[in-house]
Amino acid sequence: MLFKIERQSSEKHEDDFSPNELERYSTDYSDCSERFYKVSRDFSKQYAHIYSARLNTFRNILDPVIKNKWHGGYKILKLCELREKNTACVIIGTLFKFQELKPSILKELSDELEIIPQPTRTHFVHDSDSLVLEDELQRIKLIGGLIDVHQVVTGVVCAVLGSEEEDGVFTVKDVCWAGCGIQKPLPTLSNDRYIILVSGLNMASKKADHMFSLHLLLEWLSGMTGTATYQGELSKIVRVIVAGGVFANYSNESSLNESDVIASAGTVDTFCAAISAVAPLDLMPGSKDPAGIMLPQKPFHYCLFPKAIEYKSFNRVSNPYECDIGGFICLGSSGEAVKDIMRYSKIDNTLDIMRNTLEWRHMAPTCPDTVPCTPCVDTDPFVIESCPAIYFSGNSDEFATDIYEGNSGQRVRLVSVPDFCSTKTAAIVNLANLECYSMKFA
Repeated sequence: MLFKIERQSSEKHEDDFSPNELERYSTDYSDCSERFYKVSRDFSKQYAHIYSARLNTFRNILDPVIKNKWHGGYKILKLCELREKNTACVIIGTLFKFQELKPSILKELSDELEIIPQPTRTHFVHDSDSLVLEDELQRIKLIGGLIDVHQVVTGVVCAVLGSEEEDGVFTVKDVCWAGCGIQKPLPTLSNDRYIILVSGLNMASKKADHMFSLHLLLEWLSGMTGTATYQGELSKIVRVIVAGGVFANYSNESSLNESDVIASAGTVDTFCAAISAVAPLDLMPGSKDPAGIMLPQKPFHYCLFPKAIEYKSFNRVSNPYECDIGGFICLGSSGEAVKDIMRYSKIDNTLDIMRNTLEWRHMAPTCPDTVPCTPCVDTDPFVIESCPAIYFSGNSDEFATDIYEGNSGQRVRLVSVPDFCSTKTAAIVNLANLECYSMKFA
């Protein structure tokens, strides 16, 4: 893809006053989100199916991990097979948290009838929270300090080593998580290649400073800023990923209404067309955007983008989203699952949650318990099948990044992509060395 840049200089060199045409660097790309696109959407089914599919998947994943950790010295039993008290064994199951403050429809009805007034809450952790482990048929209460109830959430599958006591509870002596999956060898690049991650564009917002920052972002991506050398660096941007919050997001939902979102459709289309004219663009929906709220979210409807769809470089993608960019697997979401884990645990750092989801090998364990999700039947699409090289979460309060290192040598660049409307910040990842930094447009 080509883009032209007119540049001028105070020095009177003949070449400085002629148009300088730079060629946009390109790299191989493939969309790996098929499991999100083709997920079953049979709403006649119960949600028990996704838990059953999740547990069956993790039994296969955990079996070799258990043998490697505990050297096959203990029997792996189902809950219905527990017979002998105080005999050490291994149980594979799904964690479930009993939480006193967890919202329920019965409490909401009570609120409406003004029987039991309930305070409005955004965090649902209480000291009395407890854990049980369940499989297809039974559940058993867990005790012991090896699993901190405030550091896990409902829906995580794990293996516990311990024994059933006389009173019918299970004492945990050790715990085994699925761990990060296998990562394919990362390519070696001789030149820099950049991926831009941005989220929370909130284009329904009418604030002047916000629109100014969006124009700065567009000019920067188009190579309209900086010296010729800097423009050469900008030509190495091989992909732009917008991680949800395109029309509206959490940061401005209180001040927006439906008419603002509808009125912004033309602006969003024009903005996406302008970016697609200069760089490949992947556009993900978010929970406040005009797309189905249930995860995994399908791509935006093409009718919203009559201008942008004229470009082959414009891609409407799912949420979550996975792709292969030049041999680097990039996986992420617009942040709903991460925000939900914050609500139901004491983990208050986005990067810590992302590390945990890699250890749990699951992007959204609280689906479908507290995050809307389609009733998947045969598979759980949120299982992290292979270890990504770049793992991102959108619409965060601030920019943050780190490198996660797995036990088998996996290296994953974690990126907490900030809400652009409130921070005016985008994240930049260099594929050549997985370095990451932020760029502010204000």
